[in-house]
Amino acid sequence: VKGQPYGPKVDIWSFGIVAIEMVEKDVPYWNESPRSAQLLIATKGIPQLRQPKHLSPLLRDFLSCCLQREEARRWSARELLQ
Repeated sequence: VKGQPYGPKVDIWSFGIVAIEMVEKDVPYWNESPRSAQLLIATKGIPQLRQPKHLSPLLRDFLSCCLQREEARRWSARELLQ
């Protein structure tokens, strides 16, 4: 989206977004065009959750680890599995 090279941690980000889709039963920024949605996710970070208090602390932490905007701070698959 930003025109920068990416590595395996982009898949971790995508996994976090898919987890949000599963929890919310909806795609983040569904009312936007696909390109606009990509840009919003890339620039605004984690999409606003509708009812974050309904999520367990473990799931909130998991999403936070997956959806770090800075790739260096985003957890690896190995770290997520521990």
